[in-house]
Amino acid sequence: MKIAIIDDHSLIRSGVTAALANSNYEVVAEASSVEEGLAVINSYNPDICLIDINLGSGNGIDLIKKSLDNRGKSKFVILSMHDDLATLDLAKQAGASGYLTKGAPIEQLLEILDVVATDKGKFIKKGHFQKALENKDFGLTPRELEVLSLLPTGATAVALGGILFLTEATIKTHLASIYRKLGAANRAQAVSIGIENKLIAN
Repeated sequence: MKIAIIDDHSLIRSGVTAALANSNYEVVAEASSVEEGLAVINSYNPDICLIDINLGSGNGIDLIKKSLDNRGKSKFVILSMHDDLATLDLAKQAGASGYLTKGAPIEQLLEILDVVATDKGKFIKKGHFQKALENKDFGLTPRELEVLSLLPTGATAVALGGILFLTEATIKTHLASIYRKLGAANRAQAVSIGIENKLIAN
């Protein structure tokens, strides 16, 4: 069965490839970004893609959505350092078939691949996940909360500005402040943290 690994860390890609060397799964391609990942999926048509959440300037959630929008046949398993249930839920909603936290033993990776390969339509998760943290407001202003609540729509900064009657520059300033206060590296993480702490309606 053909596997593609899409992760922006070469050591992770090499490690997973080595771990699968003596299994029934063949790593046919690697990628480090959303754009490369979509190209790999189109070119190699892998049965299963192992994807990280963070992919440089993009993220694995968007990659899954774009591939499924293009009617791709590949299935997706998230392999990520993010161990919060909100991120897991985002992955599941996007169309992932499984989720494994990095650091889990190879046996759990193989178990997930075996389940996903059988095409039973069952979502499977393995690894250690944090319990939901006590809800926080993170010191966000009312306007920042308003911007945060719109992030799951996928609207651009320009579109958000149109909705809120603000300039693109002002929206970008609010986004930078939101990311800093939440400790998020990108939109996907901000949405995940927002949902987990009930700052965004789920």
